[in-house]
Amino acid sequence: MRRKDKEITGRNEIDEILLTSMVGRLGTCANGIPYITPMNFTYDKETFKIFLHCAHEGRKLENIKNNPNVCFEVEEVKEVIVKQPTCASSVAYRSVILFGIIKLLSDLNAKNYALLKLADKYAPKNPKTPFPDTTLNRTQVLEIEIKEITAKRSPVKPVVTDPSKK
Repeated sequence: MRRKDKEITGRNEIDEILLTSMVGRLGTCANGIPYITPMNFTYDKETFKIFLHCAHEGRKLENIKNNPNVCFEVEEVKEVIVKQPTCASSVAYRSVILFGIIKLLSDLNAKNYALLKLADKYAPKNPKTPFPDTTLNRTQVLEIEIKEITAKRSPVKPVVTDPSKK
C-alpha cells in the first residue's frame, strides 16, 4: 500500500467493515478483460470467507470457470469534505480490497449455510429455517477463500501521543 498512514491493519476494524457493508464488487477476469459485478454478500469471519449468490448463468460465471482468481471490494463512505479550492475537497471513507480463489458450491449443506448467512444479514427478522432442496438447486452459491486482504481509511487516523486521551 502506497499510503501506509491510511492503512487499516486491525482485524477487528477490517471485520467490521466487511460485516456492515451492504454491497461488494466482485472483480473477475477472462481473456485479459476485467469485469466488475456489484453484489450482495456476506462475510464469515470464522472461516475467513465471502459468500455470494446468483443465477446459474452469466458473464461472471463464465469468467470464474476460466479463471478462479478474483478481487472483491467494499467501501463505507462517511461524508464528502468540501474545501476551497474545490480540488482540495476529499471524501471520508473506509475500504477493504481482498484477493482470493472463488468456487461454485455444489454441496447442499454448504449452500444452505451460506444462504442462511446471507438471509441473516439482509433479512434478519425472517425465520432461520433451512432452505428446501428446490431453492438450493436453483440458486448458484459462490464462496471466496480469502488469500490477501488490505484496508484503508481517509482521512488519516490521528496519532495519539498521550495515552490518557484515547
